[in-house]
Amino acid sequence: MTPMGHVTSVRETRRGFTLVELLVVIGIIALLIAVLLPALQKARMAAGNAACLSNLRQIGQATIMYRADTGRIPFFFILRNMPWQPVSPDGSGNALWWTAFSAGGKTTHPTISVGYMDDRDKPLNQYVYKGLYPDKWDGTKAAADQRQPRDVFRCPADDNMSNGKVGAALNYLGPTVSSPYELYGTSYMVNRGWMYDKEIVAAYSAMGTGPMTTAKVNYLNKVASQVTKRWNATRTYVVADIRFIWSVFYHKEIAGAHSRQPTHNAVFLDGHAAPAFITQRNLDASGTRVVGRYIPKSGDDWQEVKNSIYASYPYSDSATDNRSDPWYSPDAFGIGPPGASKGQ
Repeated sequence: MTPMGHVTSVRETRRGFTLVELLVVIGIIALLIAVLLPALQKARMAAGNAACLSNLRQIGQATIMYRADTGRIPFFFILRNMPWQPVSPDGSGNALWWTAFSAGGKTTHPTISVGYMDDRDKPLNQYVYKGLYPDKWDGTKAAADQRQPRDVFRCPADDNMSNGKVGAALNYLGPTVSSPYELYGTSYMVNRGWMYDKEIVAAYSAMGTGPMTTAKVNYLNKVASQVTKRWNATRTYVVADIRFIWSVFYHKEIAGAHSRQPTHNAVFLDGHAAPAFITQRNLDASGTRVVGRYIPKSGDDWQEVKNSIYASYPYSDSATDNRSDPWYSPDAFGIGPPGASKGQ
């Protein structure tokens, strides 16, 4: 204090961060992110995997109820009049098809021409959802914004799922729709190999060359169910995530939707859901892939078919060698090209 009683002010100075200190802080933050991010990604992947398996368990219970009520397995052929019109119960059609997205899920997107499936025609839906229309599909396509929601058939990884850089794009039947669920009505695709069983192929051959009637197709589907019910129910899968069918069709090991390993979720005939490992060793055991021919596969804990027609004799690598194989098709979903007399 001065003689006049005045207090002098003292300027306080503040020292900021030095460049070194700032770089140290940034480095620590970057290190924490590098440590925590993989853990968070793994946790998110694990949560998605758990939700996916929960969906498949519900589909498995629907399969059991469908079998108890009808004596059928949800493996079946579809009779249509080209391009894709329904056939009356006492009528005949000109196209016998099979599609990978027929077991359950919402109505497929109207973008799809051949292969369109109304949710009323997907047999497992009646056991999973309420409020389905009581009448059968009349051939009129539903607008995309009018389709009923079907969440159980949607894999949590669906929106961001890729084909693993193998084969056609997952949405090749409707390139304007990015989500397989939105396009096909389901993220989970049906076992493709069941129709290559010797007895099922023999039943198809016995149908002859006459008109393809609803009664004939019903009989063929009944035979298919009787045959598949004798298979190992804990090994035969019903549906699996879409990358599963891409792996077995294109004969390539692909990482699963919820894993960096070739692990794909599936549900089996006995109703249990579990991961199925598809290694390149499993795929190579079936032989060399030939475009247009599908050879059923199996792994350590899963199978597509019990008595494959391909187990009886060797096949050449010629794409024209189709002995006893009526399901020749280059299409992953087996719906065949427009105008075909029969599809896969």
